[in-house]
Amino acid sequence: MADETVPMPDDDQDEPIQQGDELPVQLDTLMVGGERPNVGDQVDVKVSGTISRIIDDCAYVSVAQANDNDIETPAGDEQDRAMADQAREMDMAGTPVGDITSGSGIEY
Repeated sequence: MADETVPMPDDDQDEPIQQGDELPVQLDTLMVGGERPNVGDQVDVKVSGTISRIIDDCAYVSVAQANDNDIETPAGDEQDRAMADQAREMDMAGTPVGDITSGSGIEY
């Protein structure tokens, strides 16, 4: 069987998009017959965007909309990302987070 994977070029993206990755889509755009979908339901999503580059016979699309609505990152994801970035910066700077000798009752 031929390898059908698409090579991802080296760029500033941490990880390439893979099957199973999530895309935030507003629930009201996924309703069928007036009913909201549930976790595990299969849905069809129309995605639109702009071609950011072409390599061989593969176009890479920068996603802008899902079901004719702008892609919005949920606030919780943004907060988690900001906290992770802050922790990574502190770790790289060698900034101690808390004093392991205080309050534990254990002497070091």
